[in-house]
Amino acid sequence: MLQVLYRKERKGTLEERIIVSIKQKLFFSPIFLFVLFLDQITKKWIVNTMFYGDSKNIIGNIVRFTYIRNPNSVFGLKFGGPFISTALTIIAFIFVIFLFVKNESRFSLVSLSLIIGGALGNLTDRLRYMEVIDFIDVGVRRWRWPTFNVADSFVSIGLILIIIYFIFIDKSHKETQSQNE
Repeated sequence: MLQVLYRKERKGTLEERIIVSIKQKLFFSPIFLFVLFLDQITKKWIVNTMFYGDSKNIIGNIVRFTYIRNPNSVFGLKFGGPFISTALTIIAFIFVIFLFVKNESRFSLVSLSLIIGGALGNLTDRLRYMEVIDFIDVGVRRWRWPTFNVADSFVSIGLILIIIYFIFIDKSHKETQSQNE
């Protein structure tokens, strides 16, 4: 099972290895393009069908669509306004791209692709509006999670998968490698 998640050592020139690596990583682009598309299409649908501040029950009062715009950072936390939030988003995006380029595990590349797609969705909003469109509102009565969007969902899923990777899979692979040496 773990052999499927790891690429075998390559032979050839550095240029050949770089070309192969780029081609392999392009294989994951449909994942982040799908996440970006889904995020942007759902936000467009919300903007076109709801007024700002409107709320519609989807599953009783537990799941609602509430159209808001978030000029702040994650979960509405304020870190200096929209320009700082946009700059932090760009820095985080560049870091995730760096991890994607450096990584070779298929499992972690899928996880990072989910994060990249979500980050691109929110970055698109930040560059276009200097704020993010949020609409998924989950909670019970007055106890509500901060309103979020599809991009946030995929970033969260990707982060959970990356944590699982580093705690269980990567650790197991390193232990197997050290036993084989």
